[in-house]
Amino acid sequence: MNHRRHFGRLWAVAEVAAVLVFALIAGSGSAVAASSTSSPAASVSPGSLVLRIGWTTEPDNLNPFIGWQNPDYEIWAINYDFLFGFGRNQQPTLDLAREFPTKQNGGISADGKVWTIKLRQGVKWSDGQPFTAADVAFTYNYIVQNNMANMTLSTDGIVSAEALDPTTVRIVCSYPKADMEHIYVPILPKHVWDKVSPNAAITSFQNAPPIVGTGPFQVVQFSKGNYVRMLRNPYYWGKRPTLNEILFEMYQNPISMVSDLKSGALDAAWGIPPAEFPGVKAMKSMTALAYPYYNWEYLNFNCYAKPSSKGNPVLKDWRFRQALNYAIDRNRIVSVAYNGYAAPGTTILPPNTWRNPDYHWQPSASQAYTFNLAKAGQMLTSAGYPLKNGVRVDKQGKPITLRLWATTDDDQAQVAGRLITGWLDQLGLHIQLSVIDSGSLLAGLWNYSGKVYSPDFDMYINDWLGYLDPGETLVTNTTSQIGATNEPSWSNATYDQLCAQQARALNPQARQALIWRAQQVMYEQSPWIVFAYPEYFEAYDTQKWTGWTRVNDGTGPAFFTSGNVDTYLNLAPPSATVASGSGGHVAVWIFAAAAAAVVVAVVIVVRRRRSTHAALVEE
Repeated sequence: MNHRRHFGRLWAVAEVAAVLVFALIAGSGSAVAASSTSSPAASVSPGSLVLRIGWTTEPDNLNPFIGWQNPDYEIWAINYDFLFGFGRNQQPTLDLAREFPTKQNGGISADGKVWTIKLRQGVKWSDGQPFTAADVAFTYNYIVQNNMANMTLSTDGIVSAEALDPTTVRIVCSYPKADMEHIYVPILPKHVWDKVSPNAAITSFQNAPPIVGTGPFQVVQFSKGNYVRMLRNPYYWGKRPTLNEILFEMYQNPISMVSDLKSGALDAAWGIPPAEFPGVKAMKSMTALAYPYYNWEYLNFNCYAKPSSKGNPVLKDWRFRQALNYAIDRNRIVSVAYNGYAAPGTTILPPNTWRNPDYHWQPSASQAYTFNLAKAGQMLTSAGYPLKNGVRVDKQGKPITLRLWATTDDDQAQVAGRLITGWLDQLGLHIQLSVIDSGSLLAGLWNYSGKVYSPDFDMYINDWLGYLDPGETLVTNTTSQIGATNEPSWSNATYDQLCAQQARALNPQARQALIWRAQQVMYEQSPWIVFAYPEYFEAYDTQKWTGWTRVNDGTGPAFFTSGNVDTYLNLAPPSATVASGSGGHVAVWIFAAAAAAVVVAVVIVVRRRRSTHAALVEE
């Protein structure tokens, strides 16, 4: 639903200051953020310190075995913990594990197949029940034994898990698992999930709030189309957050979101339109970021080799697909479709993401696909697709017509689609460009004829956000993932073998070499053409808040990282001094008298609020 917005009533800052003083006298340990006004759609607890974040894409399902949107992963990372967390510089951290297993300390067996992991003691779930190794063993066995699709890429190679005692879990693998400390497997409470059948978990179970986890915050409300509300977990084992609440607010209209950000109704926003970004960046109270993050924009081809495919057969020929690489001007797309807020793309492992080592393979000048329509035409002719009277024909002499899709919610894809259509037309190909909704695209991609997979598309433009582990990102395109994560339904034995080998390479440099070679194979075969690394846009208020913590050595985002939660742990108002530490130490707020006087003296704060919605919906 669209959110209609209006200006809320004005409140004198003196009234806000009175609430702050009351909160201090009452010993609440927190302060209200900016104003005490709220609407039914954004109801918060009195006296809470609330972080309000706007975004234009919301979770589709908070069940980790069903959800697939990027926001789902952000929420799961805050609500749950992992054995090993995702550090701000791509290095694993200790979440529920209390030490890193090594061969020297007995945590990894001599053959690298058995991991014995020591867990933190005294950890509780957000409902107060104790966390034990049985929860970890249950989570891994539930996924492995029931082939839970959303997690199988992460658990590939794991055979079983066993709780040796309340704080020790043993995980047995079929091969040395190189990504064990990098996988995205949120640890689930056995006492909740052992009542959920695996079939329900992948089809109908909604994981309704309050969602039990060990993470720093807990989802307590999810109003589809409106917001996700999270409260601080009182039993959190780590650094006690200063924040009491996080409110992720959904916007159908990104312009309205930017307006609310500028007015102060939001503290941060993700998904800012490129045209609005300069105006936000100019605000003194804001830090606005344009950054790449494991993502790429691509032209996907239907490569499915089986007769049930409903795509044009010419796309099964890698020589045909490779030729089209030379018909795409990546620099032009970056300039026109993205207004310069992108970089030309090459492979599905973007540059400037992984460090020590860098897993992005960069083609040399002689290997790189440059824009050259004449060369593209020559390659098509050599591959058996000649021109006849200005029309490109297939090997049976029939004119080649290809469907090209872009989605209604991706303006950049639509622009790129028009550009690509023009270039391919010059090669004599007949391109039918259609702008369709995302549901229709997915219906074509995952089309079935009865029980037989029958992908019904030729080409489409879309974007991907890869996994934080480079190997998991590559494995999405192996033969075993056709009908699952392998969108082009591409199969290549060499690529499959390289992906299998990198998963077993415990030495980072050896793994890098295998991952580079796998990218080179895909680049040559071109099951999809990566043409841009678009930048995401987010902004956050640095006048009202301190503690924003950017990842990737300070070059990446401060929130919406799908793994790192440092910002949510570190945020505090600049007027507050926080005594922080692990083990749930209480945060102490100290407001200087001079600062209070300033607050009372300042002008009126204008807040925007949501229009009235129906009662809160928990899904």
